Amino acid sequence: MTDPAPVTGPTTRKRRWSWKRRRIKLLLDLLGREQPPERVAAAIALGVGVGLSPFIGFHFIMAIALAFAFRLNKLDTVLGSLVGNPWTLPPFFAVGYRVGREILGYDPARVPPLPWERILHSDFWVSFRGPGFRPRLTSFLVGTTLLASLAAIGVYALMVGGLRLYHRRHPRVAERAARRRSGQFPPIEPKPTELPPDQRVH
Repeated sequence: MTDPAPVTGPTTRKRRWSWKRRRIKLLLDLLGREQPPERVAAAIALGVGVGLSPFIGFHFIMAIALAFAFRLNKLDTVLGSLVGNPWTLPPFFAVGYRVGREILGYDPARVPPLPWERILHSDFWVSFRGPGFRPRLTSFLVGTTLLASLAAIGVYALMVGGLRLYHRRHPRVAERAARRRSGQFPPIEPKPTELPPDQRVH
């Protein structure tokens, strides 16, 4: 006998849509959806710029420190910095190195490519030794810093547009964000006190 095919009716689709909305709501809560779009976008863009910066090993510390300095949401900044990871940094750094070499006008024969596939290994940094140390390091810092800054600007523009659209579609969220922006918060309503037993309605 064959097992009966699973039933996919309206209830199942509604349940799936409910879980999807919950995940989206959780993500938006993490991104500070009740904050002004400009500040949320600035925090995420700052994290992206830090995460793609050439200062490997200091991304988390830099993200937290800059978030404190600019009074931005720390969680948003850290989430943005996660864009820099072992899968994205090698190709990004390789392109940045080449861009920096082109900007500074170094001859490829004098400043050859680096083994970016070995960036997570100690022998990668041996490539910076010798007479090519200064042009290689300068090309690396200039190119990756420039691309990281451009990526941060692009993420800021996209996030501002997306969050503004979300606020237009959800007026209550936009209203709370406006109150937060102006420093006005809705008053906390007192909890109703329990009536004595002789005054309760039966």
